[in-house]
Amino acid sequence: MVIILIIEKISSPESLHVKNQLIKLMFRVYLSTKGNYPKLEWLRNNQKPRIDQPDAFKKFRFYYEPFLKWRLKKEIDELFIIRDEESKEIIGVIGINYNLKEKYVPWIPKEYMNRDDIGFIELLAVDPKHQGKGIGSKLFDIAINRLKELGKKPLLTTFPDLKALQFYKNKGGVIIRKMNKYVTIQF
Repeated sequence: MVIILIIEKISSPESLHVKNQLIKLMFRVYLSTKGNYPKLEWLRNNQKPRIDQPDAFKKFRFYYEPFLKWRLKKEIDELFIIRDEESKEIIGVIGINYNLKEKYVPWIPKEYMNRDDIGFIELLAVDPKHQGKGIGSKLFDIAINRLKELGKKPLLTTFPDLKALQFYKNKGGVIIRKMNKYVTIQF
């Protein structure tokens, strides 16, 4: 069976219509990483949904949905999703954030927030069933090219302990800053 992918670009105001599908995607990623991504770093360990609990999705949704809604409404300027043509299910997502002025994004170093020449890659996730098929790479290339098209230097802030860090290095990323629990990577 050949999977045909549908790539959609969604501007920030329209992105809320995919919120429920994104929550399900992010929960599948959360399960596959044994609760390591998304980090849910604002929660105490005893609040984080345990993947072996029967109500894990309900608890995950309770904590993650307001955060995702904020990201879609207030932080991310463009979202790119990849759907499986047959099921129409979202199997990959990436966001870019380039209108940084007048935003508050706690993981972006303050000195970058007032600059017009940079943009950040955000929210990269691929459904665990579809990892290793080049979907993340395709999404990443779309984000890099879009930021360059806008005249922005692509950056990314992430956690240094994520498996994805090696992916970013393989894509040419260089760590340019360490800050608390984050690293900033330039491409």
